[in-house]
Parts: sequence; C-alpha cells; structure tokens
Amino acid sequence: MSVIRHLLWKVYREAGQLADSAEKILNHQRDELAPKNVGEMDSAIARLRQVRATGTKEEIQAEMRRLETSANQWLNAYPNASIRDNVEGFVTMAILLFAFRQFFFQPMVIPTGSAQPTFNGITSEDLRFNGQQVPNVLVRAAEWALFGYHYVEVIATEDGEFAGVEGPAPGSAIQNLLGRKFLVRVGNREYPVSTSMSEGRQDFPRHMSLVNEYGTYPQRRFKAGKPIIRCRIKSGDRLFVDRVTYNFRRPQRGETVVFKSLKHPGMTANTHYIKRLIALGGETVTIGDDRHVTINGRRIESTDSGFEKVYSFDASLHPASSRYSGHVNGIGFAEGYWFSPHEVEYELMRSADPSAKAGLAQIASEKAAIWRGFTNATMLPSAGPLREQFLRNKAQLDSMSRSTPNFPDAANGLTVPAGQVLCFGDNTMNSSDSRMWPLPYFPEERIVGCSGWVFWPLSARWGWSQR
Repeated sequence: MSVIRHLLWKVYREAGQLADSAEKILNHQRDELAPKNVGEMDSAIARLRQVRATGTKEEIQAEMRRLETSANQWLNAYPNASIRDNVEGFVTMAILLFAFRQFFFQPMVIPTGSAQPTFNGITSEDLRFNGQQVPNVLVRAAEWALFGYHYVEVIATEDGEFAGVEGPAPGSAIQNLLGRKFLVRVGNREYPVSTSMSEGRQDFPRHMSLVNEYGTYPQRRFKAGKPIIRCRIKSGDRLFVDRVTYNFRRPQRGETVVFKSLKHPGMTANTHYIKRLIALGGETVTIGDDRHVTINGRRIESTDSGFEKVYSFDASLHPASSRYSGHVNGIGFAEGYWFSPHEVEYELMRSADPSAKAGLAQIASEKAAIWRGFTNATMLPSAGPLREQFLRNKAQLDSMSRSTPNFPDAANGLTVPAGQVLCFGDNTMNSSDSRMWPLPYFPEERIVGCSGWVFWPLSARWGWSQR
C-alpha cells in the first residue's frame, strides 16, 4: 500500500520530506531545547508519520499543518537558512566528489606520448604539406569541444631559415593559463606564438611540428607568404583511473597501470605515470632482437592478455615512434632511430625533381649497408665511401644502442626483486620506462589503479580501456 501511495500521492511524498527535515533540525537542536519542546516535536513528527501511513490525503495535509505550527513554535529559527542549505549542499557534493576520486575513479590527463597509440598524449598533425587549411571559427570551436583539436598558424613575412625558439616568456598564473608565449625565429624576424598545449621550450617545437621526436627538421628554410607553422594540435586523452579493482586482486601482467613516481630515479618527481605492467617480483626479463619480451624463458606473444596490439606489429617494418612496434632493446632502439626519416629525406619526399625517387632509394640502400656492418662486422665494407660513412656514423649508432642501458641486447636482462614490478611504455621508441631508469623497478604498492574509461576527447579510444 505504501508503494502505491508513494507513486500516486504527491502529498504522501511531501509529508515524508517534511517529517525527515523536521527530525533533522530537531536532532541538531536537542541539546539546546527544553525537554518539553523536544517531546512536543517528537510527538508531532510521530503523528505525521502514522497518519501518512494510514490516513486520507486530507488527514495527511492537516497533520502536516500541525507539524509546521509546532516547528515554528518550538524550534529555534536558523538565520540565513537558504545560505546554510546551499553551503551544506556544496560541502556534501565536495565530499562525495573527493571520495569518488580518492577511492573509485580518479581523472587523469595523458600529457606525453609514451603510451601511444593506446593512449594519446599531446600530438600534432603538420598541415603544411598536405594542402589542408585552418578552418573557420565555428568549425574550430566544434572540433575543440568534440575532439580536443586546436590550430596554430604562423606565416613568414620574409624569406629565412629557422633559427630556434625562445621562451616561454614569464607571466602571471592567469597569463600562463591562457597561453604560454614563445618566439619562433626565422631569418631576421621573430614570430610570437601563444599556446596552452606545450609543456615547455623543449616540447614546443615538437608540438608545432617544427621538429619530429628525434629532433629532425621536416623543413628549415621558409619563403615569404608560406606557413612556418600550420598544425592541428590534439589534446591528450582524459581518462578515469580505476582505483577499485586492485582492492580485490593484485595487478596482472599486460594491464596498463597508473602509479606514483614519488622521487624515483629517472622519473619526474611527484606525479603519476601510466605504463604496461611487464613483470612481477621474482621474474627474469629479457628483450629479444625480435622485439618480444621473454619472461622466465617464455616469449610473450600477441595471444597473451594485454599484448594483443603491442605485439601485432609487422616484423618487416623497422620500429617507429607512435605506432605499435613491440618492445625494443638497445639494438632495436638504434635501428628505429637509424631508419627514421632525416632532413635530406624530407626534402626529397616533397621534391618535384624526377631524380628525388632515385635519391631516396640511394639513401635507403646506404642506410641498410651501414646497418648491416654495425650488426655484423663481417659485412662491413673493407674500403670505399660506405666504409668512411660507417666510421663517421658508428659513434652515433653506439650511442643510440646505449639508450636502454638495462636491456642493451637480447643477451642481457634482469631479475625483478620480490615486491617490485617492471613497466614499459607502448610507444617503445619514445618512452622513458624500466628499460632506461637508473632503478628499473619500483614497489608494487605504488600502483594506485589501472586505466579505466577514456571520456574525452571523442576518438577510437573513447570508452573502457582494459579490453
């Protein structure tokens, strides 16, 4: 009967709210009121609840009026009652949001590209060479709201060569929030650029597509009237960190976990990292030249949970940034860097000269020959221009092969101590992780959760991430 009353009678619902509110105020004031007043209010609240359960609508309304009269007579009036209610509501909401964040789902911004393409950090698309233009204001607003895009365009006013970047200029907290200001120098001119997406001076040229991940310039020389910068900048993914699951079980290999850096050697202090969990305490890890991790002698495959995409790469392609390329050791890192496009190649790629294609083929052939000599001394040319070129580049290749000191090659790995974990980034050519940290592992207890729901921007990654 009470369920039917609740659904059909508005007065029934209002009477319940009135009784609950009167009891709440009475409980707040019990130690201040005379015993007689407390007794009167308790009786009035009890009568309303009894009539509410069995009486007619008219009887309920009459009892509500009697309770309001008793409340006005016996309870102390609160000054600024509406303000108190609003403050109470805000405080309650703040407590709920804090509890939600602390114990259930914590929001997180992916700032860097170490987890790409699983999760995107701040990335940019160079529009200078594909014919695309910066859209109008309405389109830009819609693309920002839905996809997190914003555009930057700088047009050269005179011919010149790229001469570096200065900044960011110091400013107030509000100014920095609105946008950090940089100066791009081309020839004898300085071009001011404001952006809120760049983390610092080192990241700015990369976000503006002036250089790639390896510091190579896609273009150095600019002509008047042509774009120095014309790029679409894409915001990093926003996701909720699942802080619930690991209260009931331990983290598992292959899951993307979020952990506190604290002051760990090699990590940015006092922040959160997101990486893929590779190994747990007591396990011995190596990285093969085939770009697969081996745990206790067993090669991890794309059929292992969590590695379906990471190890789905085409083995005939050299490892490259921002695409799935497995996990590289020192040799693999040097290979990826060596075979990435360099400045001369960028110029030939965009050249209308009929000989450009032959020039690219020649560079690819020379790169392959030098690489074979680096990995197999018996294939090193004994004399001639290729040997001289190899000798000029050997120090650079050696340096690149030492970029992952904890896993320099397939023969050298490590054993994770008990209670510690080992983590790698999915963007194996552009990730600071256990391969190069001075202390490669960290305590499992620093893991605060696993990746949960990617809620913005809209993309193929939108939705639940642990799949």
